Amino acid sequence: MSRKIPPKKSRRLPLVLGAVALLAGLGLALRFLVLKPAPGGPAVDPAELNVLLITLDTTRADRLGSYGYAPARTPRLDALAAEGVRFARAYAPAPLTLPSHCTVLTGLYPATHGVRNNGGGLGPRFRTLAEVLKAKGFATAAFVSSFSVDSRFGLSRGFDVYEDTFRADSPLKGANAERRAEETFAKFSRWLDGAGASRFFAWVHYYDPHLPYDPPSPYKEEFAGRPYDGEVAYMDRYVGAVLDALEAKGLADRTLVVVAGDHGEGFGDKVEMGHGIFLYEETVRVPLIVRHRGLFPRPRVVEDAVRLVDIAPTVLGALGLAPEAAGLPGRDLGPRMRGREGGDLDALVETFYPRENFGWSELVALVSGPWKYIQAPRPELYDLAGDPGETRDQAASSGDRAADMARRLEQALLAL
Repeated sequence: MSRKIPPKKSRRLPLVLGAVALLAGLGLALRFLVLKPAPGGPAVDPAELNVLLITLDTTRADRLGSYGYAPARTPRLDALAAEGVRFARAYAPAPLTLPSHCTVLTGLYPATHGVRNNGGGLGPRFRTLAEVLKAKGFATAAFVSSFSVDSRFGLSRGFDVYEDTFRADSPLKGANAERRAEETFAKFSRWLDGAGASRFFAWVHYYDPHLPYDPPSPYKEEFAGRPYDGEVAYMDRYVGAVLDALEAKGLADRTLVVVAGDHGEGFGDKVEMGHGIFLYEETVRVPLIVRHRGLFPRPRVVEDAVRLVDIAPTVLGALGLAPEAAGLPGRDLGPRMRGREGGDLDALVETFYPRENFGWSELVALVSGPWKYIQAPRPELYDLAGDPGETRDQAASSGDRAADMARRLEQALLAL
């Protein structure tokens, strides 16, 4: 006699319901992770973050109080560094304004974006950070202070507003056209007042420490004999004004702030007065400070060598847009700012100013760990850990190290 087999209970429905419940739980957990306040900081939702980039033209890292310069009067930058993350060894890609800013705004080295001297033009095929963020719905605005980054050189792409009217009484712009930080801040402040509730990416560029050193009163009198320091102190005041404007509008906790120098300045430390010709530390080491109270609530100093080419991927990573940084040579510095990653990043530095302006050889350098190799008609090699002033060239006495650094430099250039 046949035995009736009872129908098997379907396991599909419980499995599906279980999977749905699991996915829902994961979704809630992921959202909790996004919105959960970091210890000591406000809640963070990358979908609500603004970005403020402040670039400090011709600003040596070692002329700020937070970088160890006792005579400095830079209380606002120092307070920002104390509240955020300060990078002790940040390198510009070139000791020139336009090439460095093109790197900051594209995430590419000059050898790739092609702007290797002031007066060049950023080609339309190179996407800027402003273009990326505008496509994501950000309001975008830039307020610049010198002709070096005038809109005609290509950096205005992607900005809804690009404020580069240095003289309202004249449509003509000379190569030396500039305006003081006070005027540039006023333009930014008026824009911010009318920006509404839109997410924004704003860039404020201050030019005051550039030659000629001529700080306004009372800085001129207070820094008699030290006019460069006076210009930096004056600029610091208007860095603070921008930060105060964010606080007044309740935007500080929703805004990622990045402050970076574009290059330094030589005071005859080695041979150069000014910048552009050589690649010594005084012209290529720059300040870099990042603050967001929720993303990076624990103030820290990162001693690792980093680069301005890392700014774009860092901003995109903070906004949850890491895929937009695919293919860029820089690194997202977020893990370093949280103490989860470490180690020096190799820095490429170049100047084509000598070739294009004087017919001399261009210079290209690799900084790797404590070592710095400068490719030149007579190569130079320095141990920056033991000789931060670059007074002892070891190219001829280092055995195979100079040759090894030369090979690594060539490989790094070929990889771009």
